Amino acid sequence: MLNRCDVELQTGLLQISVHNARYPLEKLLTFGARQNPKRRYLFISKVLGKYVPCLPSDMRETYQTLAQAVKQSLLLHSNTWVLGVAETATGLGAGVAQELKRSGLQNVIYSHTTRCDLDRDIGFSITEAHSHAPSHLIYSLDSTLAEQQVESVVIVDDEISTGKTLEQLSQKLQQNLPQLKTIIWVSLVNWLSVEQREAYRQAYPQLSFTFISLLDGSYRFYADEQFPLQLPDKTASGISRANSRDDIGRTGYLASPEPEVLFYTPQGTRLDISQLNPTEKYTVIGTGEFTFQPFLFAEDLQAQGVDVVFQSTGRSPVLEGAGITSKQSFFDEAQRGVYYLYNLQKNRQAIILYETHEQYFSCPFRLKLNAITAILT
Repeated sequence: MLNRCDVELQTGLLQISVHNARYPLEKLLTFGARQNPKRRYLFISKVLGKYVPCLPSDMRETYQTLAQAVKQSLLLHSNTWVLGVAETATGLGAGVAQELKRSGLQNVIYSHTTRCDLDRDIGFSITEAHSHAPSHLIYSLDSTLAEQQVESVVIVDDEISTGKTLEQLSQKLQQNLPQLKTIIWVSLVNWLSVEQREAYRQAYPQLSFTFISLLDGSYRFYADEQFPLQLPDKTASGISRANSRDDIGRTGYLASPEPEVLFYTPQGTRLDISQLNPTEKYTVIGTGEFTFQPFLFAEDLQAQGVDVVFQSTGRSPVLEGAGITSKQSFFDEAQRGVYYLYNLQKNRQAIILYETHEQYFSCPFRLKLNAITAILT
């Protein structure tokens, strides 16, 4: 198992040290160069289903591992709010919430931060300083979810580097949740030092404050300042005005141990294994923040013996090279910005799944890939 590695990127040198790991570094991560002068490097997860195609079963394993560790820090009968951080961890957070519900927790709410405009009340917002799209909206939970009774918050992100984003979320949640007793920061990888973690704990002396991850380590990045870097034209950096759903995580829902997910083609036919060739290889593709329901669809196909991998389009511009072997981009009319798909495997039939009809009609990528398409009902 690798404990140290040096990664040469176009934008500089990334040096990694592993301190503790439930999963080996080489199973969890590869690396890339962001096309973003605010932060020139990227930790690319191999188990997240974003930049790298993943087996749904590998993704499910991480949900189960993280949830099992989280449950040990929660009261069995506590009212728990799992909050995923957009864009990358919307599916990861939903998976952890589902596994917590499966494990026997009674009241598990799931929601995620978003960069989508809804006609709903905003609870608060935060700014992710290093991001190409810094604004995060956190909508008030649906009135049936008893937000004021929440005792435990589990904040889920794919990686924690400085902790500043999660600290903002924690501060706002503490201000808004009078019954809050526990905060848990959950991630695939965590780069915070022992001293940084202790400082965060001391900032919340009245709360139980815990860190859970699959890998802990540290890193240093030596930037090549001679490498020219700026955000690409038409980067999707603002709040999206696209017609987006409010029932799949942005305003919260009660987690279910076995959620039912149905996708229908634009022609009105339900998409399932009966509409596919079970001997063909497929890539199921989620779109932007909309990843968990497409993942569940891919997981169901795999359970029925289909050769399938899962990944998602996203806003983040990354240079080809290192862990990014291929890159495709398209301008999304609904989102009013450029979106990307990385490392798409050849010789697989693409299935692109959308959350709304408007996003389906406005996305040219389905035509470029000659994809099978369907929309969540």
